[in-house]
Amino acid sequence: MKYNKPARVLAWLAILVIIAILIFFIYCAFTGKNFFGSLYLVIIIPVIIWAILFFAGCFHEKEEHNDTSKDDITKQ
Repeated sequence: MKYNKPARVLAWLAILVIIAILIFFIYCAFTGKNFFGSLYLVIIIPVIIWAILFFAGCFHEKEEHNDTSKDDITKQ
């Protein structure tokens, strides 16, 4: 499956951000500074990103479904 260049760049950027958050979390776990803030980053931020992508996919599927039903009506 081929992806266009912006999608690949965003995917790599997301991977780098996740790695940076995990490194920050490990650092905070050993030093004790901002531990709960980093715990928030590790748990809540990925859940929010997942929810946004999930709902965007739901709305995208509905739009595609509505478009195909309109095409079926015009073909008849």
